[in-house]
Amino acid sequence: MQRQLNERIVREHTLNNEELYNKRLLAFLVELGELANETRSFKYWSTKGPSPDEVILEEYVDGLHFVLSICLDLGAEELQVPLEKLEQEDSDSITSRFITLCRQASSLADDRKRERVMLLFEEYLLLGQALGFTFSQIEEGYLKKNEVNHTRQDSGY
Repeated sequence: MQRQLNERIVREHTLNNEELYNKRLLAFLVELGELANETRSFKYWSTKGPSPDEVILEEYVDGLHFVLSICLDLGAEELQVPLEKLEQEDSDSITSRFITLCRQASSLADDRKRERVMLLFEEYLLLGQALGFTFSQIEEGYLKKNEVNHTRQDSGY
């Protein structure tokens, strides 16, 4: 599904897919920051709680779209879902997961190895679990957002 969306965007916006890698990587980092902002896991100075789960899930699947795009760019098409089952984690461990993901994604700017992006994908799924989402919720959220993304393309977004 992600390949179809990517190909549609490239075709309809007359882009060169090979030139989009760094933009996708930066877009993922931006989405990761937006997700962190909604979880508020790092906001030690605030007593305000995280955004509602629906908002966090939507931000999470925004990032998943870019992780999958980066995986496709690097030829990692047969991805494994981690078997590790996580319980919801505290804000310190979630903050650590965000930092790990930032490092992993940043390293892909210079080292575009398939194995590295597979680790990024796995760690991103583990973050989703740590945030309290099941794989079914993540999949459902992805499918909904994918439909929204196609609708946006239909309307000239």
